[in-house]
Amino acid sequence: MCRIINERLSTQLTVESITRWNAWEIAGITKDEFFRTLDAAWYDWKAVPPTEENLAEKVSRLRQFGKVDIVTGRSAETVPHASSWLQHHRILYDKFVRTESTRSKNRLSYDLFIDDSAELMSLLASRLDGWGILYLRPWNRDAPDMPRIFKVERWDEIPAVLREIDSNKE
Repeated sequence: MCRIINERLSTQLTVESITRWNAWEIAGITKDEFFRTLDAAWYDWKAVPPTEENLAEKVSRLRQFGKVDIVTGRSAETVPHASSWLQHHRILYDKFVRTESTRSKNRLSYDLFIDDSAELMSLLASRLDGWGILYLRPWNRDAPDMPRIFKVERWDEIPAVLREIDSNKE
């Protein structure tokens, strides 16, 4: 996405420069243009890098704790591209679930969400049940501490958090 915006606008946007969820404001474009650009990035899914090395292995470690579903609020048009990306990177999951938005994920009945949306984590924290793991990225590093929400910098930190959650349930 940064590459596309930089090519179109002659900017120097990087992932690290996206320091809040409303990235369109940082890029200097409209929200609609931002989401069209995000879709365009997924149409070229082979160019989308994983967030970490050995991501498939790290995600597969989560399966020992239960089902792993991919839940996304992305546009319907990009779902086949995202599915191809997951397959290409050998990321195993049980189900692929598309919601209308990040906010609507909160209405799903999962015990735990792992996401990069501080807004979703805030919604989860306001519920009476459930847990969240906020995957820290430049746009969410300032998220406040919240009840039942853990923060991780890397996917390989998640199994220890899941063990801690399991011990808190008992």
